Amino acid sequence: MSYVKKIQALAKQLFELALVAFWRSREHVVAPEPKPSISLGENVQTTMNLIMPLADPTPVGRVLAAQAVSATVDEVFTGLNAVGTVHFARFDIIGGNLCMLSVYDGDFTTYIRDFITLFGNVFDTLMTLVKDPPPMPSELNPEAFIDWVHARDTLKVPRDMTLLVPELTDLRNMPRELILLFDANPNIELGVYRGYPGSSVAQVRNALGVGW
Repeated sequence: MSYVKKIQALAKQLFELALVAFWRSREHVVAPEPKPSISLGENVQTTMNLIMPLADPTPVGRVLAAQAVSATVDEVFTGLNAVGTVHFARFDIIGGNLCMLSVYDGDFTTYIRDFITLFGNVFDTLMTLVKDPPPMPSELNPEAFIDWVHARDTLKVPRDMTLLVPELTDLRNMPRELILLFDANPNIELGVYRGYPGSSVAQVRNALGVGW
């Protein structure tokens, strides 16, 4: 790329950033609330991608986070097993973020409430390492914790993106509402493959003879 084209590309990016900042100052956009479907088959294998920026994202801070997860992960996984609706869950450190990625059945609020009830005190230990933690103990602040998790979950982008902005039917011109939604939600889930769609944890475990 020539020097002139680099300058033009930079100028374009700066203009776009300034325009989005102006829009942001005039209109507040939030991610749509997770809503259960009336179809039972669509209320299973839902993803939650909890992205939590670390208070200390340096290599030392990341080691401390890894040590904290290692010290508590058995209790967390035991609690997830007791919840009974979790297919998979894992902890990752990606960049400067502590991430809990899980696949569960049922609605979002019930999942997080069960989560808090069964091992909220253990998870609170990890919360001391993240930036802007929720009110603690989480067991005594369930609504605030649910809102906190929702705000840090990835935005789920459906195949039909007009579902994100129902009043619009043509997204070819990148409407302001869609741009602001992506601006407010930097972490995006674009698609999920399911090898056994429509099956709950209970159905899978019973079929495999795993039991509880």
